[in-house]
Amino acid sequence: MRFGLSQIDITPPFRMPMYGYGGREDSFDAVNDPVTFTALVLEEGGRRALIGAADLCEYPLDGSALELLEHLGGVVGCPRDNVLINTSHTHGGPAVPGRSLYNRSLRGSSGFRRYGDWLREQITAAAREAAGSLSEGTLWYGEGKTDVPLNRRPERDGRVVNAPNPDGPFDDRLQVLALRDAAGELAAVGIRVSCHPVSTGAQHLITSDYPGAWRAEFSRAFGPKVTPFFLQGAGADARPRHVAEGDHWKVIKHAELAAIGQALMAQTLAVLTRGKLVEVRDLVLAGKINPIQAPCEKLYTTREALEDLLKSASGYTKLYAEECLRLLAAGEAVPDHAGLLVQTLWLNRELPIIGLDCEALIGLGRFVEAAVAPKKAMLLGYTNGCLCYVPDSAELKRGGYEASSYVFEPWSGPLLPGVEHLMAAAVVKEPPA
Repeated sequence: MRFGLSQIDITPPFRMPMYGYGGREDSFDAVNDPVTFTALVLEEGGRRALIGAADLCEYPLDGSALELLEHLGGVVGCPRDNVLINTSHTHGGPAVPGRSLYNRSLRGSSGFRRYGDWLREQITAAAREAAGSLSEGTLWYGEGKTDVPLNRRPERDGRVVNAPNPDGPFDDRLQVLALRDAAGELAAVGIRVSCHPVSTGAQHLITSDYPGAWRAEFSRAFGPKVTPFFLQGAGADARPRHVAEGDHWKVIKHAELAAIGQALMAQTLAVLTRGKLVEVRDLVLAGKINPIQAPCEKLYTTREALEDLLKSASGYTKLYAEECLRLLAAGEAVPDHAGLLVQTLWLNRELPIIGLDCEALIGLGRFVEAAVAPKKAMLLGYTNGCLCYVPDSAELKRGGYEASSYVFEPWSGPLLPGVEHLMAAAVVKEPPA
């Protein structure tokens, strides 16, 4: 097995809007810590794959995702479906181009379009450098525990709200990928955690949030020769418990991120130093991207229904009603489905990475991951873009903010129950023989 690595700074070199909060529409003031992109190229038996990890809220979702994967596959020398790019979902990152009403409402849109073009250049350069630096080594997998995530969907007065929920489910697994060089020395460590990076709220400093704090702690411990990278799992309904304060969330200062980084670093060391790593041998590097069409409720499909909504609407709901009316006036229908992508990248015959281009809640993540049981898998949200929140049927029924993504796209209504079954069916259950 051979691997190549490259990690580059993707902090915007010019003023532009930030991403992650509807009320924060102006440009960032300064940079607290850099946002990065890490390219990892794996090769065995003439087959290659590229895994990318970025400190972004999401990759550009402007219709270019599959074309970008195709482009990067050409750079690396692998099929499009063997390219998987994941974001940490930091809410302290720069804005990227997108087609949702949220994107369209951002001020300074020319700035994030400019950043989108520059970002593509940087990602391409990193992929090319990683592919050009292949050397012999080994790949390892391990799993431990983390107490960083805390559920954020309690019920209060019959409504699901965004607040600390100590009794709610969360994914406490810390999954680790490690690369060792031919001499057996660590060259890179990636961790997969399922938790929103929103610790510093809507402040105006560029930051990779707690993943960056973990990376800083890791680099202090291991030095510059070992590359740390972060992968985001099904963390759409979790926040760091460090920012829970009674029955509400607090916003911490950027200097306080170090405490989360230190906790996560201790948990990473527990995996690395306690004999929990197993070598991933006989790589097959077989990827497949399957599209699905997830149906939506048909709440708003007529002019009458939308005009009624518009009378009482404000904010994004008003933008939603206006956009749907515009579609109808142009002779188009309001879309009644969401087009999502499910990627399966088998590393070897026992370990796949499953990537979803959405904000996956824990229940949905568990269901989709179980499609390959009893084999272990690394399930990632925010992969190759991020279209919307996707809860499983039970969480859709409960409602709450995460069930209302249709307002931003816009679709005819919320996703219908059963989307987890569609996604699980799209997972490739076995690598090709």
